Amino acid sequence: MERKINLMDAFPIYGYQDPVLMSKEKGCISIAMELRLPEIYTLDSSEYDSLNELWHSIMGMVGENVILAKQDIFLRESYTVDQTRIDRDFFEFSDERHFQNRHYLTCRSFLCIHWVPRNYINRTPRSANQYLQKKRNYFIDISVPEEYLDLELANEFESKVSAVNDLIQESGLVSSKIMTEDELFGKGGYYDIYLEASREGGKGVDINFEKGVVNIGKKIGQYFTLENLDQFDIDVVSPSSHYAKFEIGDNKFPVSNLFHLGFKFPYEHIINQYVYVPEKEKAMKGVEKKLKRLTKYAKNTKGDANTVYAGQISDFQTELLDGHKKMVYYHLNVLGLCEGESEFGKMTNLLGSAFKKIGVDAKQNSVDRKNLFFGGILGNGIGLGMEMYIPVSSDLAASLFYQEGGYDNPCHGPHGMRVVDRVDGKPILLSMYREPEKLGWIFNRGMIVASGSGGGKTFFTNTYLYSELREGAEVIMMENGNSYDKLVEVFGGVIIQNEPQNPFTFNPFVLDSYDIVSDGKQKRITDQKSLQIHSVVLLLLGNALNEGNNSLNPSVTNTLIELLIDRYFKAALMTGEYSFDFNGFFRFIEKNIAALVEEKNIRKELFDKDVLLLLLGKYAGSGPRSYLLNSTDNRIARLSDEKFVYFKLGNLIENKELFPIVAFLMMDIFDKKLMDESKLHINKILGVDEAWNLFDNPIMAKYFDGQSRMARKFGGQPIFISQKVDDFVKSKHIGKSLIVNSHIKALLDMREFANSFDEIMAILGLDLKQKQGILSLNRDLPKGRKLREGAICWKNHIKVFGIESSLETKCIFETNPVEKTKINKIHRSNGENWTTTATLYSQN
Repeated sequence: MERKINLMDAFPIYGYQDPVLMSKEKGCISIAMELRLPEIYTLDSSEYDSLNELWHSIMGMVGENVILAKQDIFLRESYTVDQTRIDRDFFEFSDERHFQNRHYLTCRSFLCIHWVPRNYINRTPRSANQYLQKKRNYFIDISVPEEYLDLELANEFESKVSAVNDLIQESGLVSSKIMTEDELFGKGGYYDIYLEASREGGKGVDINFEKGVVNIGKKIGQYFTLENLDQFDIDVVSPSSHYAKFEIGDNKFPVSNLFHLGFKFPYEHIINQYVYVPEKEKAMKGVEKKLKRLTKYAKNTKGDANTVYAGQISDFQTELLDGHKKMVYYHLNVLGLCEGESEFGKMTNLLGSAFKKIGVDAKQNSVDRKNLFFGGILGNGIGLGMEMYIPVSSDLAASLFYQEGGYDNPCHGPHGMRVVDRVDGKPILLSMYREPEKLGWIFNRGMIVASGSGGGKTFFTNTYLYSELREGAEVIMMENGNSYDKLVEVFGGVIIQNEPQNPFTFNPFVLDSYDIVSDGKQKRITDQKSLQIHSVVLLLLGNALNEGNNSLNPSVTNTLIELLIDRYFKAALMTGEYSFDFNGFFRFIEKNIAALVEEKNIRKELFDKDVLLLLLGKYAGSGPRSYLLNSTDNRIARLSDEKFVYFKLGNLIENKELFPIVAFLMMDIFDKKLMDESKLHINKILGVDEAWNLFDNPIMAKYFDGQSRMARKFGGQPIFISQKVDDFVKSKHIGKSLIVNSHIKALLDMREFANSFDEIMAILGLDLKQKQGILSLNRDLPKGRKLREGAICWKNHIKVFGIESSLETKCIFETNPVEKTKINKIHRSNGENWTTTATLYSQN
């Protein structure tokens, strides 16, 4: 029968004086920190090397007679709906309901640095946690080791811990903060969480150690320990390991050595790691003494335990001496937790298997469960007996630290695209540009979206546009297809199609208020408007400037057109003699070109005004293309005020003459949105899906460069989408500019390019870490859920997310022909009500 004691008597902490904890066991003092570990799946091999060096450096700077106790607590939470989102609309409500009560593990990590008495190395198993045997009045006159009474030594210890905290912060990989009294002792603070194995600590539960297990409230726990060198199944431990499921070909995916003990173990659990830095001379003498004892009784026969252990110690001594390494003592234990005895067997089997995956034959430890539990409480690292430690080099101990934390993304909030983490589907919010801009990861919002065939690029783009539209963004989308028609209907946008009987027309010569500037005496157009008109006129001239004849010298023609545009608008603004359309501009040229040529003394062989008038004349008056730049199209006139404009380009995309010119229609609408001061606070998106070649000439490339700079200044976001990455660089004119001006790259399933990915890396400017993440996509998807993964690269950063939605929302993103047919049939049958359609579709 277990003896019952009050929790206050069992609690190992005697006192606290900011920031120092004092334990009841020998008055040991310590300082606790909370850590934020790097996000899982975001590190490359060099960064694991850096983490190894960080922990190794910490062991060197804390001094002797110090225990580093690192603890990672994995507890289960359930997603609760976000009320601010659920009230927005039917589809947001459906998504929140889809994720409601989804279970996932969260991780909190701690480091407690203990200054232990000089004789700690000689402690016997029976001396651990002796305070549990004492009565309360014993602690009134508690005696502490004399070194703790030395104020100078105590201040030195506190300074060392502060230096460790600074070193961790400077690493750029891990962050830390020294914990406050409230964070430790407050309701729901660390001690509540640990003692109740619950995120909602503070309610109070019973703890008992009956039947060889640990019982915390309704939860049953079992310890697994590493406490002997012969438990290692591997001879060499590197700074990092690899996760085979994410590997393809030679593309290795690095993880920490204890990776499988973290999020990949699906039950609640606590990882406890201890490194004891002893007095060097005393420790080495102890090792030498043990070697002599083992050698004395060794039989020097195969399989003899004493012979094996003596050989291991001898090899260890040689490693320390030859490598000039520091000797430390290391211990690892994991407490697995579950609810109900029916789960207990499965939980322990999986935990044992997880240890096997990291090359350790762990011991299922029931004998030491009390000391392991109380020694795991921050501030009571001294409660773990020395017999549980194994002697190792400090660099080996450093490589055995658990390194991966959870995603930093919030679950709730007004902003962001709803995605899931790739660990266990935790619903989170992805900030595509707001947070990356604040962090300095990106300096423009330009984005490339690419995938292999059927890789999910359209579903991703719909999901992103959906999230931005509901936050107030305005979108112009160009595509030769029908991937966004449902999204337009749901958000009340407009679809514009180029039809032979009703072609696209626009008038770039019409001026808005932000196209005009005045010095008080004279009005003129802005440089941006001048550049736009100049680019349009050059496009109208087409190949005439590049055919190698001298009738229109490119440099001379460029300059004359610029002068003509300037003089035309000044005349139109001052006198009203010329209309604001291409007809008016052409009339001005006809009337003034001869005088301008004579004024500038330009020879006919360099510039033939009649050739210019011939080429431009077909767009004016009764010319065959006069409709293009003069008509007032009611569809076009109102587009700058529309929330979502969807241009279906159709056969226009194949017309190399008209396509770039008509592209200015879309760009002009985008310009108006950018320049509208009332829209400065919202995101303005220009999406180009499989139609990027509308910029595929030097004039448009130059214009796009200017547009990209303006978009950056006024909160605009150009997005280019393709299922062939090399499409982006086939053109010598636009490809490089497009990539340079796209700091965000959203890459979906790229497995079909695995064998040629180095070429893609060069095209998109990706690094090795990004290659690892991209090629790992969709290689370890959860069973029972439908989702695709996507990698988001912000310049040299990368994170991978799952793209998942409710069936109701999927209904408006669906591009599969069979599913679209089903959806359209349901939609027509109910009077084209999207709420009804989505509900019925989700039920089929």
